[in-house]
Amino acid sequence: MSLDDWADASDNSSRCYGVAIDALRERLERSKVEIGPHVLYCEDAEFILPTLGRFDACVTDPPYGLDLGVNSDKRQGHGLGRDGYASYQDTLDNFLGVVVPVLRASLGISERGAVFCNHNLHALPKPDAIGGVYILAAVGRHCWGFNSFAPIAYYGKAPGLQNGSRPSAILSNEMARPNGHPCPKPLGWMKWLLSHASIQGETILDPFMGSGTTGVACVRMGRIFTGIERELKYFDIACRRIEEAMKQQDLFIPQPKPEKPIQEALTL
Repeated sequence: MSLDDWADASDNSSRCYGVAIDALRERLERSKVEIGPHVLYCEDAEFILPTLGRFDACVTDPPYGLDLGVNSDKRQGHGLGRDGYASYQDTLDNFLGVVVPVLRASLGISERGAVFCNHNLHALPKPDAIGGVYILAAVGRHCWGFNSFAPIAYYGKAPGLQNGSRPSAILSNEMARPNGHPCPKPLGWMKWLLSHASIQGETILDPFMGSGTTGVACVRMGRIFTGIERELKYFDIACRRIEEAMKQQDLFIPQPKPEKPIQEALTL
């Protein structure tokens, strides 16, 4: 190859690289919605995560690999008796091949993490602690009876330990309001988890945003939220819910109390 041929090939390669970068930037911006300080992406998490910086906490409730929707008839024994996701197949293979790598990458850019899980938690990155939600009313069934515990895998160290330890599990029978997603978490659970895993003003990442319950909790708790959801149907629900929460945020975020006026002596 002559020097001129090499130069032409190098120039063509540079132009192709520039076109590819521009296409990636366009794809990134097209998927992005900003609601106040909060940022939502309608994309695959594998594409978005490498473009993000660091976060104070990853707080998420991913698919569990339970074949959700395969047995949607509550009378047929085991399972949650709920419909499946819009297009994602909730298989164990997808849990291992899609969900776990995304969780690993998300925890890698977060100071700490709190991840809802189930009996497949052994496939997750090894947690530093386990907590959860005890549900006396139960959520679904398994081969040992009613499922009365929703485990949470904790990573890193809880903030504010210097002020004393707090319980890493709660008892709750709160039910999530139907919102178009097959298995949303109750808002109260996510508000409690955020209060345990973060402090006001911190940045929160949810790579499996779903219908946006973590984001709504962030708005109400004064955290800055970044969420990723691949399904447009659920992404639109999340945007609407977070926008509605933003309109009411002053009702939920504690406001600083005004300082008492200082009475000074009158000089004559």
